[in-house]
Amino acid sequence: MNEDFDMDALMDEMTARIEDAVENAVEDQVADAVTCAVQNTLPEVMGECFADFEFVLPNGTIVRPRQYMKLLSPGKTKLLLCYGGLKVDGTTLMVQTRVSSWETIAVYPSREEAIEALAKVKNAMEAHREMLEL
Repeated sequence: MNEDFDMDALMDEMTARIEDAVENAVEDQVADAVTCAVQNTLPEVMGECFADFEFVLPNGTIVRPRQYMKLLSPGKTKLLLCYGGLKVDGTTLMVQTRVSSWETIAVYPSREEAIEALAKVKNAMEAHREMLEL
């Protein structure tokens, strides 16, 4: 048996390493949770800060940050936040998801049906509905 073997020193080193590993794991999880919480609440907080402001994008879209509605696609496959940026491209109803980004929410058999859906969304937003299913 090795006489220089110090069981207490070995236990202290193992304890320190385990404590460091656990501390790092907890810090990582807390950082991830905080980041996620901030990302989830940021749109609402920004909306409250800019509640009295509205602006017009170069393409004519009026943006009212406080006014938004959850928009569910016909097949319930997509849920988008709609701030008022809507357009019909052929038979496709599109929602503005960012300043320069549009996402398809639904494709209709005819342009007229797509325009009717756009009007339905616009009316729901003007009525301050929280959610609309197409």
